[in-house]
Amino acid sequence: MMAALKAEFKKLLTVRSTYFISGLVILFVIFIAFYVTGWRLASSDLHSSTQLASDVTGALNLMVFGAVIAILLVTHEYRYNTIIYTLTNSNSRSKVLFAKLVVASSYALALAMVIGVLSPVMTYLGVHAAGHSLVPQTLDYGNLVWRGLFYGWGYGMAGLLLALLLRNQVAAIVALFVIPGPVEQLLSLLLKHNTVYLPFTALNQVISMGDGEPRIGRISPSRGALIFLVYIVVGWIAAWYLFLHRDATKLDS
Repeated sequence: MMAALKAEFKKLLTVRSTYFISGLVILFVIFIAFYVTGWRLASSDLHSSTQLASDVTGALNLMVFGAVIAILLVTHEYRYNTIIYTLTNSNSRSKVLFAKLVVASSYALALAMVIGVLSPVMTYLGVHAAGHSLVPQTLDYGNLVWRGLFYGWGYGMAGLLLALLLRNQVAAIVALFVIPGPVEQLLSLLLKHNTVYLPFTALNQVISMGDGEPRIGRISPSRGALIFLVYIVVGWIAAWYLFLHRDATKLDS
């Protein structure tokens, strides 16, 4: 098992796209947080006690690019046909799949923590660099931590799942951007308030509101996390089955 984990971490850390995409995300967070939501923050927002908290949840929307890294972790192997060597070097396909899950989870959680810490810090610096000051902020650290980490992990797992089911780099990346956007928006015309039970809409509820009473068409962060978790568990059971049996004869021969 350790050999599989080391191999997957090595793949993640030796591919240029990991550093390129991660670097772009961090630079974008710095620019938006320091300049847009810091230096140029509207005077009315300076008096909001939840400004920094909203900066955290807003910046976490960039975790979609963390999911792209998870997709590349799988699809690079299918694209260049190195998946054959990965599977033949391990005595269990389940170990390979579990190793990919651990590595993708670790990366997603790490990136979510970086974004969650960097965004409010840069906003604070931007506000003070402009000669302004925020009112005392209300930060429920425990609440922000679990919501931020779950959201980041959720997007990473969704990306990895799409990669395993589709096994095509372009198709998985397109699906990652199309399903949460146009697809679920079109379904919302049919489902109305029940749209919150769609996977990515439910995941968005985790960071889109606090722990207060949910409004019509909204659900609490904990319920949104539970709904998304059901989708992920069912999806991963299907992905595990397919990973064990799809092309087994061709790849294992």
